[in-house]
Amino acid sequence: MEILIRIFDILASIGIIVSLNLVTKFNRAWLLYVIACVLQIAVCGYNRIPGMTIMGIILFFTGIRNYRKGN
Repeated sequence: MEILIRIFDILASIGIIVSLNLVTKFNRAWLLYVIACVLQIAVCGYNRIPGMTIMGIILFFTGIRNYRKGN
């Protein structure tokens, strides 16, 4: 399980960075951002970091809201 969490951590970091760079060109990049937030929630929840977990949940809903506003 530990290796899976490490992979999720790396994928979440890359996903958030890439999606935020692509948002200005493609509205669908918000969906990548939402997926990366789900990975961040999983990583932070597993490592028992409640503040970062709550932040991930809020950013998840922010990504959905921004995607819907873009359409």
